[in-house]
Amino acid sequence: MGVVIIGIVAAVLLAIGAGAYLTSEQQRPAWEAYSTSSTRVGDPGYNLVGKKWTGDPTKSDIAAEEKSG
Repeated sequence: MGVVIIGIVAAVLLAIGAGAYLTSEQQRPAWEAYSTSSTRVGDPGYNLVGKKWTGDPTKSDIAAEEKSG
């Protein structure tokens, strides 16, 4: 019984310590923390699939999917 209580106390203390260490000032978004002059993590751009892509599947797309799946 004592080992269980010690484990619970240790988990609570670890959680409190992690919460104190990882404040919102130390946690930054990935686009801010890992940005360099040659990367664009936060802004992926637009029109990444082509000019004529609508996002709506056509009947031929659905039929091809049913055949392969």
